[in-house]
Amino acid sequence: MSTIPLQQRVVPETYAQLLFDYIEARNLRPEIVLGEPWPVATSERAGIDIDMWQRMMERAALELDDPLLGLHLGQTVSVQHLGIVGAILLASNTFSQALERLRRYQRLIFDATPIRLHTGDGWMEVLWDISEYLPGQLVEMTGYTVMVQFTRSLIRGTVNPIEVRFAHAAAGDPKDFETFFGCPVAFERPDPGLRFSLELLQQPLKSPDPALIALLEQHANERLAELPAQVEIIDQVRRAIARTLREGEPGIDKISAQLNCSPRTLQRRLGDAGSSFRYELNLVRHELAVSYLHNSRLQIVDIALLLGYSEHSAFTRAFKEWTGCTPQQARQGAVIKTTP
Repeated sequence: MSTIPLQQRVVPETYAQLLFDYIEARNLRPEIVLGEPWPVATSERAGIDIDMWQRMMERAALELDDPLLGLHLGQTVSVQHLGIVGAILLASNTFSQALERLRRYQRLIFDATPIRLHTGDGWMEVLWDISEYLPGQLVEMTGYTVMVQFTRSLIRGTVNPIEVRFAHAAAGDPKDFETFFGCPVAFERPDPGLRFSLELLQQPLKSPDPALIALLEQHANERLAELPAQVEIIDQVRRAIARTLREGEPGIDKISAQLNCSPRTLQRRLGDAGSSFRYELNLVRHELAVSYLHNSRLQIVDIALLLGYSEHSAFTRAFKEWTGCTPQQARQGAVIKTTP
């Protein structure tokens, strides 16, 4: 079987520059610390692979002896680091409009885990869908901090969420998180997200510019159109597989039933889209495996069970076939093959 490629999950070069700027401000050479050249945005907009982004932050956290690097790094964000999305948020009229535009254009700044907005009694949540992919601990920590810090730069007065929920365990003292976010903070939650009061949604922003918004959104829409599109049936199958894996290996009969079609019809539709059920099952397992390996609290046997394998040896064989290394070697920093 050929190597299964990861779905491309990237952050733009401008966002990665946040880490380089942070290290340089501490009188260190980021190229030496990270072992990578300064990220430079190009017309191709290739971006930085999300797992590479996590590894870069892990190196920086080790060099700076700062397990809370994401919490400290995120507080130094500026509109330049967020590129066109930052400019769009800055020119919005209200926080509600800014959040809706963040949802719409998120792929331009963090093309890894989709967000959705959910409203309840007196509150609104920004939720991250981790059913198919869980970013590393430092990626998550930085992202949450960036969002709250940048929100505070948009609105006059005190701006705090009313609840914060992380998917990962706390990297340090939870009180450090509560001090920054100004609210209760929970960890190891299956429903990670930020909750804001509805009153905050209607707050006017500091520098609304409707004329500029029109120009920026035109450009952002063009950028979105350049990104690879997701075929609907493939997206549906991947989500169904991810939801079902913990119950054991999901067969095509079970997945097709969830999608209200016959196994034969599902296989035909996947074939029309240039894929197959076995390919998609392996792809989802591969992506989730790489994601789970970032969580040091999960043993290899635990990951195997989460991926629907009855024995961890079967998982180890499959992972080595996909990547060229064992799960343990990958966890220890081996270079993982991601393309055929």
